[in-house]
Amino acid sequence: MSEKENVNPLKQFYRAPKLYVKLPSGAKFNEVEETASTGELPVFPMTTKDELYMRNPDALLNGDSVIKIVQSCVPNVKDTRKLPVCDIDILMIAIRMATYGEIMETKIKSPHSGNEDTYEINLNNILENVEVMPTENSITLSNGIVVYVRPLSYDSQTKLNLVAYDQTKVLQNLGQVQNNPDVNQFKNMFVKLAETNMNLLAECIVRVVTPDGDSVDNRKHIKDFIDNLDAQNTKKIDGEIDRLNKFSTVTKQTLVCKQTEKEFTTEVKLDPADFFVVT
Repeated sequence: MSEKENVNPLKQFYRAPKLYVKLPSGAKFNEVEETASTGELPVFPMTTKDELYMRNPDALLNGDSVIKIVQSCVPNVKDTRKLPVCDIDILMIAIRMATYGEIMETKIKSPHSGNEDTYEINLNNILENVEVMPTENSITLSNGIVVYVRPLSYDSQTKLNLVAYDQTKVLQNLGQVQNNPDVNQFKNMFVKLAETNMNLLAECIVRVVTPDGDSVDNRKHIKDFIDNLDAQNTKKIDGEIDRLNKFSTVTKQTLVCKQTEKEFTTEVKLDPADFFVVT
């Protein structure tokens, strides 16, 4: 078979990038192939197979659907699971825009009328406001220690979500658990969630600098430090990581109530479970 026969004549009709987007993390935490001169990544629309992935409840729960969609629609990103949560949020918005257009209709309850109506959200407004986070991000604790942190990876966030989901199922059956002589399952679930939280917190710490200027990046030393840190300082670190997780994803939108014509500001839900449902 000649080389010419191996070339698919339909290749020129394959899907093409519909838009370009920059990552809030600036691609500091994972490998990204060639980008545009502006540092932006090409985003392709979803295929029919991609749409089917978004209808799989189990794959949505364990994050597999989102990973497959990003790999398909943003192929320049390597090791997608290591992408920070803030990058995933922006890429999912961009993929939806590339597939269905910049206007998204969603049900929102107005605080003025108390009624739930369908409102149009312009997703382009979110992408236009994407900023790149600084190279280093730190928080100074009450004891003078400076902790340098990074946002949570999508893989880590998925692990946390799965543990929280398991805990929710146990809580829903709390009455049955209390009447069961074996309550260890209930106790162990809280221990597991706490341990997962602390492990992920340690993972997000890049290095720690003491008041004397000593820099520590040994993973075991950092984990021991977190396990023995007081609650208030732990909350400070957790708060900074949470800020980075949401970096540049402005989901608050100002809308006009359809009943009273008064403005109100609301948080737009970007849950992949219904974010890609198009009526």
